[in-house]
Amino acid sequence: MQLAIDAGNSGIKYGLFEKNKLLINGRIPLGGSLKSKIDKKDFEKIKTIISCSVLDNLKISDLPQGNHIKINKDSIFPFPINYESPDTLGIDRIVACAGVYSNDSDILVIDAGSCITYDYVKYNKGYRGGAISPGIEMRFRSMSNFTDKLPFISKFTKSPEVLGTTTKSCLMSGSINGIIYEIKGFIEHFNSKSSSLKVFLTGGDSIFLGTELKSAIFVDQNLVLKGLNSLIHLNEV
Repeated sequence: MQLAIDAGNSGIKYGLFEKNKLLINGRIPLGGSLKSKIDKKDFEKIKTIISCSVLDNLKISDLPQGNHIKINKDSIFPFPINYESPDTLGIDRIVACAGVYSNDSDILVIDAGSCITYDYVKYNKGYRGGAISPGIEMRFRSMSNFTDKLPFISKFTKSPEVLGTTTKSCLMSGSINGIIYEIKGFIEHFNSKSSSLKVFLTGGDSIFLGTELKSAIFVDQNLVLKGLNSLIHLNEV
């Protein structure tokens, strides 16, 4: 079995794989225990751990024994990376692209989390770059933090009407509909550059946004974990 770990500043996502099949996945806090989440028999079967992290050290109290592959900018990917500042490129962005890379189509990976990242890979030229913008909560929080009277919107269940009739509904329209129009604009732009574009949406807000976008998008919240698992054969020692 293989264990994929995506470690961020606020927590650690994990996925247990049997070859290419994701068996279980979840999240633990920094310093948390994997044994509390994974069955003992399965835990003992883990032979390979593959991880990407923004942290200097994986903050897991009981990392299993096994071959540990740490993915970074110097790792092997299925495509060349064309980026002027590779040291600042979030490794999870590249890993997500690796998970859906194809030899016959261009890909646009949209990760809707704290920030929304857009990453574009041309199948015959490699990773070309992308864009970063604020996510849903960041937009709500910034408008509340940087003004005296605008409230913080903490809950929403669907995209609001474009024309807001209260301050709250105006904030929701500007933030949520603004993101939806933004994503549609990026997809339209890259479709104009590619005759074979496939669009993938991942991240914490991907299910919500995927439903609201109503377009030909592949939605997968576990894209980074699956990308990590796909990189094992390229980076095994």
